[in-house]
Amino acid sequence: MINPSECNTIAGSYFDFLAERFPVMCASDEFHFLPRAENACNHYDKLDDVDADAMEETILELKAFQSHFSSLTFEDIDLEVYLDLKLLQANIAGILIELDTKRVWQYNPLLYLKIAFVGLDHALTKPAADPREIQERTLARLSSIPRLLKQATDNIQSVPDTYHQASVWMVQDCQHYLSENAEVISELAANHRKAMLMQVLENTESALKNFARFLNSLSPQPDRRFAVATLESSLQDHFLSQRSPQEIFQIGVHEWHEIREQLHMLQSKIDPHTSWQELYHAYSPSQIEEKEIIALYGEEIDRLRNYFSRLGFNENILSTRLEIDYTPKYLASVRSSASFAAAFSQDPRERSFFYITTRFPRHNSEKTDDQLQKRLHREYKMLTAHETIPGHHFLDSVRRSLKRPIRRQIESPLFYEGWASYAESLLTEYGYLEDPRELLVDRRRNLWRAARCQIDVGLTIGTLTEKDAIDLVTTCGFAPEEASRQLDRFRLNPGYQLCYCYGSYEFRKLRQSYNDIMGSNEFYNFLLEGGELPFHLTEKRFKHLLPKE
Repeated sequence: MINPSECNTIAGSYFDFLAERFPVMCASDEFHFLPRAENACNHYDKLDDVDADAMEETILELKAFQSHFSSLTFEDIDLEVYLDLKLLQANIAGILIELDTKRVWQYNPLLYLKIAFVGLDHALTKPAADPREIQERTLARLSSIPRLLKQATDNIQSVPDTYHQASVWMVQDCQHYLSENAEVISELAANHRKAMLMQVLENTESALKNFARFLNSLSPQPDRRFAVATLESSLQDHFLSQRSPQEIFQIGVHEWHEIREQLHMLQSKIDPHTSWQELYHAYSPSQIEEKEIIALYGEEIDRLRNYFSRLGFNENILSTRLEIDYTPKYLASVRSSASFAAAFSQDPRERSFFYITTRFPRHNSEKTDDQLQKRLHREYKMLTAHETIPGHHFLDSVRRSLKRPIRRQIESPLFYEGWASYAESLLTEYGYLEDPRELLVDRRRNLWRAARCQIDVGLTIGTLTEKDAIDLVTTCGFAPEEASRQLDRFRLNPGYQLCYCYGSYEFRKLRQSYNDIMGSNEFYNFLLEGGELPFHLTEKRFKHLLPKE
């Protein structure tokens, strides 16, 4: 029988392998399929090696780990060790889906740009023993960017339209980021090394220009040509879901119809002569300038922290360090308008960020920027809850505090996005949202999630036509052309869009089953302290805890 120490030793070898092979991707939540392997902090001077031969070798090594995990016996095993091993199996399956089945490194330029500039950002900002360490690792990572971008041009033969356009924009943003930080980087070096550092910076800028030329030489292909049928393997092997795609599709359908009824009821209450879509777009809590949006979100974090503290949520977790700022320049084209960036290590100097983008990076239209700012204002309570408290930031703070190393280092998109979506519903349940117009905004957000769940599953299993899918998206308020582009983007990452609606549904089911037995605070503490487990394994923990009848 495998014991906890042996389990952690096996996992430690796996995490250390990934931390050394992919130090940037493991240290960043930009790459959802990799664990947050903690020893990546020992490699802030290295960038990930995405050379084709190295990738094939890595895939073989991962398959060897997978085979070893599968060979372990589960007879007479301690429940918590059993859960750890199942989580390891699910995690490695998710990595192999991305790197081996989908082979994203052969068609996604964003992967390389993110590694390069997330890595550079980490070198500059992560905790260090002294300024010299920051200087050395910044120089090392800057020096490696040309090599990394050359690997991209060697590996990539064709690109989906969505990734191509985003990559062209991101290159421009990265060039601006380098220009803006050139002085900061220069000041890191002692006088006798300044010339070398500036030469490295110049080489990086040149490599970016060459990469831009490479992207412009490609003819982007329709997104759907790159779609790989990984939905069922993601559900079964990565999420370890015990529900079939058909069941999950029906959950999306049920949610859709239920939420539409709620929207029509709210419409009748607010103004029966105006559609709920018009009411949504017309709603603005108050007049606010763009420069005040960051302050608005910062004040909302404080209000939510105080509110959920009074409800009995863990004070230590609620007070975990969080800063709000504008989205970093190099991520402006690829991050959503409100997003959470988790701290990596348990170092008290680490910071988590709530990022806000108040202007579309690639639109020179006052109208589109105005629409974005109105949405940020209209949805600020829900967006803050989703991204910070009690959503992503709260969940991530719990994860990073866990004592079991396997659960401290592994995230699950289904649990992660499902929890943040469920967390929003607590605003209504606990009476934080009461204004009918705010409730309408909340329901519209849920309707969009139900649409994406149906589309993600329905297009794959054939229960939804493309016309049906476009109708769902347009009902949520998107133009037909944008609706078509949304469908193509969803096809590039099957299994992710369902996480919000389906994950939230599973949390509600768990709550219905165990909340009355345990009480809310004990329920949430026990739920989240188990780590981001597949839902049927979370339920297994609950059943094991409760006295047998």
